[in-house]
Formats: sequence, C-alpha cells, structure tokens
Amino acid sequence: MSVAERVSSFITEHSRIVIVVMILALAVVGAGASNVEQSTSIESLASGSDAAETNSYVRENFSTSTREGNTTTALITVRNEEGNVLSKASLLRTLRYQQAVRSNETINDTLVDDRPTFGIANLVARAAIYSERRQQAKQARQGNATNGSAAMAASGAGGETPTLDEQIDQLESMDDAEVEQLVERMLAEDSQLPGNELAYRLLPTEYEAGSATADARLVVVTQQTEQPIRTGAAVSETVAEGEMAARDLAKQQPGPESYLAFGFGMVTYQENIAITDSFGIIGPLAILFVLVTLSIAYRDLLDIVLGLLGVFLVVHGTFGVMGWAGITFNQVMIAVPILLIGLSVDYALHVVMRYREERAENDTDVRTAMKDSLTSLGPALALVTATTSIGFLANLTSSVGALRTFGVVTAVGIVVTLVVFGVFIPALKSEIDSFLEGRGWDRSATPFGSGGRLRHLLRGGATLARRAPLAVLVLAVLVSACGAYGATQVESSFSSEAFIADDPAEWTDNLPEQMQPSDFFLKDSRQFIYENFQSPDKQGKILVRGNVTSPETLDSIAEGESAVSESSVTFVRPDGEPAIETPLSAMQTVADENETFNATFQSADTDGDGVPDRNLEAVYDDFYATAPDRAERTVYRTDDGTYEALKLRVAVVGTAGRAAIADELQNVAGAIETDDGTVTAAATGRPVVAKAAKERLTSTLVESLALTLVAILVLLAVVFRAKGGSATLGALTLTPVVFTVSWLLGTMAVLEIPISLTTALVGSISLGLGVDYAIHVSERFSHELESGVEPMTALERTVVGTGGALLSSAVTTAAGFGVLTFSLLPGLQRFGFILAVGIVYAFLASVFIQPSLLALWTRYGSPRAAQEATPTTADD
Repeated sequence: MSVAERVSSFITEHSRIVIVVMILALAVVGAGASNVEQSTSIESLASGSDAAETNSYVRENFSTSTREGNTTTALITVRNEEGNVLSKASLLRTLRYQQAVRSNETINDTLVDDRPTFGIANLVARAAIYSERRQQAKQARQGNATNGSAAMAASGAGGETPTLDEQIDQLESMDDAEVEQLVERMLAEDSQLPGNELAYRLLPTEYEAGSATADARLVVVTQQTEQPIRTGAAVSETVAEGEMAARDLAKQQPGPESYLAFGFGMVTYQENIAITDSFGIIGPLAILFVLVTLSIAYRDLLDIVLGLLGVFLVVHGTFGVMGWAGITFNQVMIAVPILLIGLSVDYALHVVMRYREERAENDTDVRTAMKDSLTSLGPALALVTATTSIGFLANLTSSVGALRTFGVVTAVGIVVTLVVFGVFIPALKSEIDSFLEGRGWDRSATPFGSGGRLRHLLRGGATLARRAPLAVLVLAVLVSACGAYGATQVESSFSSEAFIADDPAEWTDNLPEQMQPSDFFLKDSRQFIYENFQSPDKQGKILVRGNVTSPETLDSIAEGESAVSESSVTFVRPDGEPAIETPLSAMQTVADENETFNATFQSADTDGDGVPDRNLEAVYDDFYATAPDRAERTVYRTDDGTYEALKLRVAVVGTAGRAAIADELQNVAGAIETDDGTVTAAATGRPVVAKAAKERLTSTLVESLALTLVAILVLLAVVFRAKGGSATLGALTLTPVVFTVSWLLGTMAVLEIPISLTTALVGSISLGLGVDYAIHVSERFSHELESGVEPMTALERTVVGTGGALLSSAVTTAAGFGVLTFSLLPGLQRFGFILAVGIVYAFLASVFIQPSLLALWTRYGSPRAAQEATPTTADD
C-alpha cells in the first residue's frame, strides 16, 4: 500500500478523530488572528540601496537638531482664486487658524517647540514687529537712553521671537495699506528684510515677485515623530490624527478662502481607511463570486456550505499564523486573502469533483469513493502545494522586505489550504455524507462539465491535440515570443500614488450605507501642491566626501552648483532664483551679512572668482563660528574637528519624473568628483532613493522568476521521474506555464502597466498558480494512461474531467482577483486586473495548449514511445 493510500484510508476510516484533531489545531492557530495589527509602512522597500544608505548618512550628520531628522510637516494650502490671500484680513485669519491648531488637544502634543506652525503671515507680522523695535531703539539712542540692554532688546537683535498673540496684535494695529506696503517690501526681489527667501518657498511658482497679491500660499505645520520619516515608512497614529485635526480645523475657518492639505500623516491615516473600506467592498464581492461559482459547480447546498467553511478556515488560519508571528497587515497583504480564497476553491473543486467521478463511474460507497479520490488526487495536491509554495517563496530572494514577507505568508496559507481541503473537509464530508445516506439521502451527484455544451467546449483541447498538435505548439511559441519581446519593454515604477486612494466611483453611492467608502482628498491635494509649489518631498541631495578641505573642492562645488542651477528639474522660486543650497552659497550669504566672515572668505579667494581656493579649513572654522546653524546644514565636522563631508540640497520640480531627477543629480555628482578619487560625490534624496527602489522591483521580478522556474523544473522532473519514469513529463508540465507568464508580461507591456510593488509579484504568482493547473492535467493524464487507456481517450477524459474543475477554479480565482479592481487603491486595482488575466491565460494554456504537448510527448518523448522505437530481436 502506497503512502497516499495509507493516508487516504486513515482520513476516511478515522474521520471523527481527524475532525476533532483538526478543529483543535485550527482553533489554536486561528486564535492568533486577533493579534494581527494593521500598518501602512512599507519602509523596507526603500532601504538597503546605496542611495538609501547615503540618504541616512546625510540625515544623521547634517541635522542641526532632531527637528530636521525626526519631524514631519503637513502643508495647508490657502486658496482664493477670486481674491487675495496676502491681504491683511486673510493673513489675520491664518494667524488665528494657527492659534486654533496650537490649542487643539489632538495635535498640540505632537507639535515641535520651535515654530510649530508657520507661514507668510508670520513673516509679515514679525517684520512689522522688528521694524517697530528698531524704531524704538533708534528713539532711545537719540534720547540718550542709559539702559543699553533695553535698547539692545528693543532693536530685535537681543529680543525674543514675537509670540503668536503679539503677531496678531501687530497686524490688527495696522491698516490695509500698511500691510500691503510691507508685503511688497518683503517680497521684492532685492528685499533685505529677513524671511524673503523663505517666503518664496511658501508662494506658488506663478507668483510675480514684489506683488502684494496672490491666489494661494502655504502654511506649514511641523510635528515631532519618534523616528525619521523615510520613504515608505508610516507615521504614528497620534501624528496622523494630529494632521487630520489640522486639516479639519482649516476647513472650519471663516472667510472666502478654501483649503487643501497634504502630509505623510494624512497619507497614513487615509491608507488605513482605504484598506478597511476596500475590504468592505471587495470582501462581500469575493464571497459573492465564490458563492455563485460553488452554486453553479456543486448544485448542492451541503457542498457549498462545506466549501465556504473551508475558505473561512484557510483565511482565518493564515491570519492566525501572521498574528502569532507578529506580522503586520499592510497594503501588499490585501492580496493574500483573495489569493487564498481562489486557491481554496481550486482545491475544493478538485476534491469534490474527483469524489463525484469515483462515485459515478465505480458506483462505490461514500468512504471508498473519498479514499480512492484522495489516493489518486492527493499526490497532485501535494505537488501543487509544493510548487505553488516555491513560486511564492522565491520572493525570499528579493531585497524588499515587504515582498519577502508576502511570499512567506502566502506559502504558509497554501500549506493551510492543503491541510483544510486535503484532510479536514474530506473527513467532514465523508462523515456527513455517510450519516445522510444511512438515513435515506442520496448524496451522489454528477461532476461539473461532464455533459452538454461545456463538455463539447472542453473537448476542444483534445480535438486540437488529435488533429494538429504541432500547429498548436508552433502558434503558442510564436505568441509567446511576442510576449517575451513585450516583457523587455515593461517599465518599472515606484510611486507613492499607487497607495493613495482614488476618489470613490459614483457607483459606490448606491452601496448599502455600511459599505460606502469614505471621502479621499489626498490625490487632488498632492497634485495641486506638486504643480504649484516647491514640493516638500522632492528634495535632491548630493553628498560630497573625502578630502573636502583640498583647494579644488569648492571650485568643484561651484561647477556643480552652476550645472544644477541650469537643470530643467531644479525648482525655480518666484524671484527667478534656483532653489538650491550648497556650502558655497551658504557661505556667500553669510559673507554678505557679516563683515568678519567676509574678510576670511575673500582672503581665501586668490583668483577673485568668488570661490575660496586656499585655507579651506580655516574658512570652514570661521563659518561654524559665525553661523553654526547654516554651517551644520551644509558642512559636516566630526567631534575631533575633522571636516568629513559637504552637502548640496536641490529642490526639484514637483511634477518632474524621478528618473529624470536622479539622472540629473547623478550627472552633477559625477562632475564634482575628482579624477584621483580623493573627493567623491553621490546623489541621494527621496527621488534618487525611489529610483533605486524601482530598479530593485525589476530585479525582484527577474530573480524570483528565474529561481521559481529552476526550482519547479527540478521538482517536477524528480517527481515525475520517480512516479512514472519520465522526467521529460515534468519539464513538459512547466512549458505551458512559461507560455502563460510570457503572455502576461506582454499584456502588461501592451496595456502600459508598470512593474510596481504589487505587480512585481505577478511573475512568481503566475508561475505558482499556472503550474497548479498544469500539474492537475499532467497527473490526470498520467493516471489515465496507467489505467490502460489509449492516449487520445486519456486526453479527452482529462480535459473533460479535470478541465471542468479547472474551469470552475479559474472563474472563481479570476473573479477573486478581479474584485481587487474595485479596491480604492490604484496599485491593487492593477494587481487584481493583471492577475485575473493571468488566471485566464493559465486555464487556456492548460486546457488548449497542454493537451497538444501531451499528445506529442506520447508519440516521441514518453517511455512507451521510447520502448516502441527500440528495435527488438524479432524485428531483426
């Protein structure tokens, strides 16, 4: 007796023991589901690359305080397309809004101490206050004031920063004309008022320098975070709720202004809502599709209930493993339950349909039919589980942690699926059917696809295999070659927009109230800010390391500064100046403000070109002594006083592509590096890190595909060699799956669907699911041949018997993935669509292409063909 027979006999003959043990085991495992936490963080995607490591170095060594590294900012856009947001009334409303933000309990505890809210209104009010202080100081000096310290305080040089209340009082004390004149002075191109450069960063690109009118401006709200905000990382719930509170307060403000808001906390908050709302929509749809499919395929209420029970146990058990392992549920994990639902239905259909075939063809009792079906089907299910798991575990080669975790969780879920539908459901069905038949209920039923037009359709693959198998193979190869060429044209993409929810479609208004999604505003807000303002997360950086005190260093910096100033991706402020900061530009600014440092700066410039070229260490020392804040932003000095690195910061156009930004910055970095290697330069910043992540996604797809193909090929060859003496049948089984993957990648190229965080999984998933269908076909065909059936008859029985179950499974799995197109997250919409297409391709390849391959194999590659081709003594 084989292992399969012994296991099958135990399951059916000791079904009650099996049921009790399985219930206890699944209850213990499933209990962990309550420990699963939700997270929107996919930070590991952006970590690990050279660009990310460089970015970490910059963040750690060029921060003047924890404010720069451990903060996040929310941008509130104040708009009035028919009015003026620089008027006295509008500026006062903004200051009062800031008061509301600072006094709000939800957000107040998260705000930084230094300048928690800031905008042009603050700059204007402070300028007015400092002007009055200087006037008071002048009057005090003219009156021969004896209190010098009071005069100094009054001048603003030694006075405290004006409070928000003082700023409001100041603007209220001024008339409209005075405010207008002050705004014009502050925003003039040649303005000497403090805050001029900062003000331009808060105004739209179309603003005309020196004008006292504008239709939009920014207010910045800065919060403290527990750790630096990196690409793909989520902020804490407290910070996210604070940002949402700031937005809500803005929407409540009186006046003609309208408000848009964007911040990483809002992204985190709305992604969490989008995940929940998406499940609220696609969950019922997935269950509905499963219910409809099982109803059509089974036409039996008990089998439908058992199928749904099994699906629930698989998903619940998998989530239980996640909970016990401490794995969080993020955007990528949304695909896991949908995938497992499809696989569960696939396993269920194969078990039940084979059971029905055994009862119909052999007229056996319940337990015998179940034992025989598990004996013949069990090895295929085990092999499918192994190969599909390999397909997902191939993601362990990825450098992206989120994809590795996805692969492991899905592989665990597939094993749970085998346990539930290969052990628990068969035992439970054996017990219930035996009980019912013992009381007069007939539990026999015909398998799906065994009659009518569907049978004729499924026989098409066998008919083609009989009449023109070579033509079918040639056509498949040609189409696959086109698909393979298209695969080389597929672009890769890493964009946070993939996980920013779209506005719900109009049809969602017709859903029941409890299923209706929330309102999502971030995409429009983000787009407006990126198109009109200096984008907060589009900051490029160039890190210069090595001998940064060598005479040629600042000359190289000057060349880099000139190159980046002329770049099309560099953001240009409303005053016409490029938004860049380098050690050289920072020192030039300080030199203009401080005579002592100017003397040091000029004395180090031997050729008069405005760039110091000697005694750079002394220049840096004086720079640190004169303006330490600016120095620490651009020049890194170690604790022992050694100058180790310089930083160039470049604000880039918000709508510019990441690849273009990265290429420009890398070109500039290359120009700064010295030929002898004593000074090196590396581009970094969010756009560059994102480009590196994008490239890693492509490598993930290629590496996981290659590993999956090799691992599955070896496994199939070994298994089929051990079972039937033919390793070639294992290789042949994988061939239609390779066709499927090439068709799928070609489709992505035609539809311009990029390789992203989600679609990077399609290769391994398509292989894993496609080989599932192909194995069932090869196993059934091999089983029929072993029973003494002629090859063509065996093919017809295979495509009709197994094909019916495959069709039901394909429809259910494709529909399961298809419901992801109803998700509110664009990345999951594309993921669901392309995988639904992949399932259809896998079904077509296994039912209409694979039979022709099997027909050719029986003629030329099978052990029988080899035996018939070998001359015997009688032939001689």
